[in-house]
Amino acid sequence: MKFLMAFVTMILLLGIKPVYAGLDIKELRTSTGINFWLVEERSLPFISLEIKFRGGASMDEHNSRGAINFMTALLEEGSGSLDAQSFSRERDSIAASFEFDVGRDDLSVSSRFLSETKKKAITLLRDALTKPRFDLEAIDRVRKQIVSVIESNEKNPKKIANSELFRLTFTDHIYSFDIFGDKEKIKNLSRDDLILAHKISLNSDRASIAIVGDIGEKEAIEMLEELFRGIPKSSKALPIRAEAQFDLGVKVIKYPSPQSVVMFTLKGIERTDKDFFEAYILNHILGGGGFNSRLMREIREKRGLTYSVNTSLAQYDHSELYLGMFQSSNDKVASALDILRSELSNMAIKGVTDEELQAAKKFLIGAYPLRFDGNVRIAKILASMQFIGLKKDYIESRNDKIEAIKSSDIARVAKRLFSSKNFTIVIVGEPQGL
Repeated sequence: MKFLMAFVTMILLLGIKPVYAGLDIKELRTSTGINFWLVEERSLPFISLEIKFRGGASMDEHNSRGAINFMTALLEEGSGSLDAQSFSRERDSIAASFEFDVGRDDLSVSSRFLSETKKKAITLLRDALTKPRFDLEAIDRVRKQIVSVIESNEKNPKKIANSELFRLTFTDHIYSFDIFGDKEKIKNLSRDDLILAHKISLNSDRASIAIVGDIGEKEAIEMLEELFRGIPKSSKALPIRAEAQFDLGVKVIKYPSPQSVVMFTLKGIERTDKDFFEAYILNHILGGGGFNSRLMREIREKRGLTYSVNTSLAQYDHSELYLGMFQSSNDKVASALDILRSELSNMAIKGVTDEELQAAKKFLIGAYPLRFDGNVRIAKILASMQFIGLKKDYIESRNDKIEAIKSSDIARVAKRLFSSKNFTIVIVGEPQGL
């Protein structure tokens, strides 16, 4: 963090032009109706392609939870005429990289390949997305891996706390379940369940796409038309909005350990809310700024009650949370919670100081260019921007919006977020004195 702060300060003092300032983002559309963003960058002979399909694990059927994560883990386990080993050899022979990942609201595809072998890479990727084999041998092997992860999570205090917090907050909404699913259900998922999961989670009309690298407009359009050939439109509606609960008090889960893990949540704020940037800066000052945050200073540095404490704004498609977590020895948990509550209340009443605000602005503005440190990360940023509904001019306007915020704006939003006493706390451990 100290090195990053020094680097940020150097950028600001020297007036170095941000990496993103020269990005020429083109908004394009294929003849088949696929929208995407393109940044043509010819300095290196490779292409980064990022796709985010909306839905993700939230599209799971209630009786087959975990199927979409299971299915996604099988996308590189053979497709078309290639079994798992053959697919791996073909991919490696052209130095291509494919990554598939699932979140609560998205299924992401990250690929990187040489421009001279893009035709072969796109053929392989298209087959992985449209013709997965779901061989029984691969299914059994991946099933064992997922069950092993679930069993490991069942013994991990942080995973236990997070799982319980979401279960309490979202009750019977799909968000209340872990993306890995239930162990017993995973053991009983059939190949047909995986085929259905594939059908409902990879849909051409729910894709946010960014391409960055050694490719022009015409080539990019042709490449995407070929890639999306065979990817169907959506056939299942997205989930309804979650009715979240934030007034459930303290829940303790007994766990034999000298330390307790504490996770808490309050009502968050939508990404499109007019007060989002104020909340973003507020979170950085309170608990999102590492060792420079107020909670770290008050709970760790002044009182030694924990090694670390952090907070974050979490925006999901169907709900928003303000999350926090710390870990403390069992005999110090109660004191740490008292300080936490006091700081939230103090923030709601007094807001932040001008010094805190200026320090947060300097860091957030100066650190922003560091995100754009290569084609791969730029593609991820652009696809994510589309996914959450941002326009391409956000890159240029973002820092101006942060700079314009005043301490009075922060105070107003702090009161909005932290005046309520309704928040939920989950503790996993053997806390004393609660």
